Amino acid sequence: EDARVRVRQPLGRVLAVVPGNPPSGPALALLKDEINVKSVTFAGSADDVLTLSARPNYRALGRRFRKRTEEVAERVRALSPEALTAFRGGAALHVELDGERHELGADDLEVVEGARGAWVVRSEGPCTVALDPAVTEELRREGLARELVSRVQRLRRDAGLEVTDRIRLGVSGTEAVVAAAREHREAVAGETLAVVVEVGDGDGYAWRRETTLDGEAAVLGLSRA
Repeated sequence: EDARVRVRQPLGRVLAVVPGNPPSGPALALLKDEINVKSVTFAGSADDVLTLSARPNYRALGRRFRKRTEEVAERVRALSPEALTAFRGGAALHVELDGERHELGADDLEVVEGARGAWVVRSEGPCTVALDPAVTEELRREGLARELVSRVQRLRRDAGLEVTDRIRLGVSGTEAVVAAAREHREAVAGETLAVVVEVGDGDGYAWRRETTLDGEAAVLGLSRA
């Protein structure tokens, strides 16, 4: 939702920082399938994808520092990401004013997360997940194929077909739709129970529907096999 990428659109990678032993083997394969990404990488630190900065709470600081509040606020904004990371882990955080150290509490500032580059990053407690929202042409064709399957399944239901009925399927449309159907013909056939997928032909079928797949015009046709 944050990346504004529809859930049926596959993405390339996720980087995650989690406590304990990360999933592997069948559990990792299930995870990738559920979140629809090609790879999940586990890291010991989120430094490559996450930046931290401090936002001073003027109301809380004003009660403590009065006329010196702006000076303290500047020092709060200058706190290093390393100090803020340690602070979130329970370490003490200090600023210096006229040679005297003052400890800061959770009410004195807010730790603000920012993403490096194009990553979309969210953290909660010790866990951080970073999603790469880039959609390559290869990924987009796969996403179009998944949208195609969804539309064909809907057309099957509207045609009153049984879930076990085999079909002949025709797909035509824009260059992107045709390329996606050709590249993923086998997967589309398997998901829709099509004994044949005729790409570039949406006519001459018992049921026909004009639709769009991610903004691409398409014509679908199907008949019982």
